[in-house]
Amino acid sequence: MYIYDCWCAIRASQESKSKLLAVHRLPLAVITRWAGGGTPHAGICPGAANIQCCKGGGSTPTGPGTSKPINTMLTGLADILRGAGLKVVEVAGWKTRGHGVMSSVKGIIVHHTAGPATGDFPSLGVVRDGTSSLSGPLAQLGLGRTGTWFVIAAGRSYHAGSTLDDSIYGNSNAIGIEAEGTGLPATDSGHAHWPEVQYQSYVKGVKALQKAYGVPTARVLGHKEAAVPKGRKIDPNFSMAEFRSKLG
Repeated sequence: MYIYDCWCAIRASQESKSKLLAVHRLPLAVITRWAGGGTPHAGICPGAANIQCCKGGGSTPTGPGTSKPINTMLTGLADILRGAGLKVVEVAGWKTRGHGVMSSVKGIIVHHTAGPATGDFPSLGVVRDGTSSLSGPLAQLGLGRTGTWFVIAAGRSYHAGSTLDDSIYGNSNAIGIEAEGTGLPATDSGHAHWPEVQYQSYVKGVKALQKAYGVPTARVLGHKEAAVPKGRKIDPNFSMAEFRSKLG
């Protein structure tokens, strides 16, 4: 079973905004930008027989749909990242590791580990195995300070907690990435406290995942943005607006 992203031209009247919020569950801030009408929008279709989406005010899709897996392990993660020219370490057993299968891939949540100050990815053991209060895996992917990606789990991982919309950003529907970093300073308007090689690898890896799974940039959130109640999380300690601007 698959879901499809169909690119449609939307006229964002107040009525269509409300329908998009109810049916597609996209952030109001994104929908508001369509007030002029005609901007492409990724809608959700339940199957190949229903490829015409955006019933509440849309038009025929203006571009091809892309399929995303439902109820499966994400065993292509390593190949996706390698295909983007990134260095990848496959952690033993990753293809069968997870708290069950992923229901879908609708979002991507970026994190920092708040781990040790030295080493490439010293938080690997915690992300893979969990803690005394939360069993691992705690993310599908890790990112070291050298820009190396660690593929840890293909299945559902406990990284998100309660989110503003669990059908998009919950553990069953969003890929989690834990990038090694102390988390200090706690707030950072840019990314000055991150190694440039790591930051650029973060951008490149997320772009590759977006392309592979059809995730729009509006659905790439920092944990601090996705988590509820607001203020529950502060990661990552770099500007998400800047990060998304680099995703295109």
